[in-house]
Amino acid sequence: MGRKKHEVWVRLMVLFTNMGRCVYCDHAESEELDHVVPRKGSGADHWGNLVPACKACNQGKSAKGLFAWVAEMTYREHAENADKWPHGPRGLMWMRQQIDRAFDDVQARIEGVKAELDDEVRRDWFFDRYWHLSKNEPVWVWRAWTEASVAKARTNGYPAPPPPPRMRITRGRLGQLFEPVPEDDAR
Repeated sequence: MGRKKHEVWVRLMVLFTNMGRCVYCDHAESEELDHVVPRKGSGADHWGNLVPACKACNQGKSAKGLFAWVAEMTYREHAENADKWPHGPRGLMWMRQQIDRAFDDVQARIEGVKAELDDEVRRDWFFDRYWHLSKNEPVWVWRAWTEASVAKARTNGYPAPPPPPRMRITRGRLGQLFEPVPEDDAR
């Protein structure tokens, strides 16, 4: 069973959460979607299990669980500052505190992403504007093109699109099936 290719509007919706940054390292621009609970570990292939990630973090996490990945990342970051002797002031307990703090930070960012994805107004905004994009189009192109409009929408609270114009069926001219209804026409 292959990996599901999500609609472009879903991928854009997830990539722009967490202010468009990777949820794991929180400084690189998000480039890919990552499953919080890996598919290998029976994680759902649904946007509720997706978070934005940079390429390096996504490849590094691979099929690891969240805590294992955060522990590995934190250990690599703080290994040079740790004591060689495990019972020193910067020994095992210090490293465990660093890992716990990093895990809490990542978990808080993931909860923030979940809250953004659960926002129905935001989800409708992405769907209304980008549902028509093809699954096979490269999402990085659309991410670059839509970044300014998403930033503007974020500051405006993801406004609803204007209502479609009222139309009526006409047979007046050859080839024209619909015509706009004037505002003052009550029919």
